[in-house]
Amino acid sequence: MQETRKTALVVSGGGAKGAFAVGVLKYIFSTYRNSGWFAITGGTSTGALISPMAALMAAPDPMGIQALRTLIRSYTTVDTSDILNKKNIFELVELPDCLYESHPLNHLIHRHLRTEWFDWLKRPEAPYCYVVYTNYKNGEKVIVSPKDRDMTRKRFIKAILASASVPVVMEATIIDHTVCYDGGVRDLLPFGPAIDLGAETIVPIFLDPEKFEESQSRFNRMDKILLRTLDIMKDETRRNDYDMATLINIGIQSKQELFDIFGKDPSALDRLNKVFNKVEYASLYGPDRRLIKIIKGLMPDQNLAEDSLIFDPVQMRQWMNWGEQKACEILTESPFL
Repeated sequence: MQETRKTALVVSGGGAKGAFAVGVLKYIFSTYRNSGWFAITGGTSTGALISPMAALMAAPDPMGIQALRTLIRSYTTVDTSDILNKKNIFELVELPDCLYESHPLNHLIHRHLRTEWFDWLKRPEAPYCYVVYTNYKNGEKVIVSPKDRDMTRKRFIKAILASASVPVVMEATIIDHTVCYDGGVRDLLPFGPAIDLGAETIVPIFLDPEKFEESQSRFNRMDKILLRTLDIMKDETRRNDYDMATLINIGIQSKQELFDIFGKDPSALDRLNKVFNKVEYASLYGPDRRLIKIIKGLMPDQNLAEDSLIFDPVQMRQWMNWGEQKACEILTESPFL
């Protein structure tokens, strides 16, 4: 048998559009699960909801198949009221921090991430799963995993909820007495942890098309203006995240090419090692950087929705099918070999 690569899954934010990513995972599971699975899974916002379930799909059945079914059900049967409670005018006057309460989403996460499933994610044989949220007190992104020391199910669920909470639209999640929101504010497509963990192949799933599409909205409502502003900011963040990962990938390939050419000359090899071992180059060439390949193209061909917080089961089933079709088109061989 071929040796499996250390492959990472990274899922961007995108609310209900996460159904597209679920379609991609459904195809990968049914087509390539026998050849391996992801050693690392990570995500932001809706990607943070998907990442733990994707990691659980590595577990022996029935847990693995149950995790897939839970993920499919989550993105094809719920509507907006199952995720959010819209505040009435009196609630907005009393506490004008957000338009929606996220109690239903919190309940869903608790129900779906079972205690025994979280316990399995902590085990050594489980993939390294991580989620990203933003600490609004210091402005920093926070990366957490079930494998973190002293991590509890309750705290990890709070991190998932924070990551999925769009500022102003949704209420904040309070972690350690601090207001926390969407990880996409800082890191929409969190490649960094996967690269730091030694991923050799990364499978990124974008939930928006490559080209940022024009909107037909007249932008005559505050919520429309806010959502468009967030979309523009997140598009910029996503492109920066992807460009940095690509730069690291090119750097690693260039380094390997130089070692292949000059590696037989002891003097040249010594000089190369001195250059690449410089502290200031660690972010590009550090010893944990092993990124060989980034699989491109796992994104929808068109914008799926202008408002990603509208959960329509009919639309989401269609998006899931599109994700399956796109995965079939792009992944012509196992990403794990």
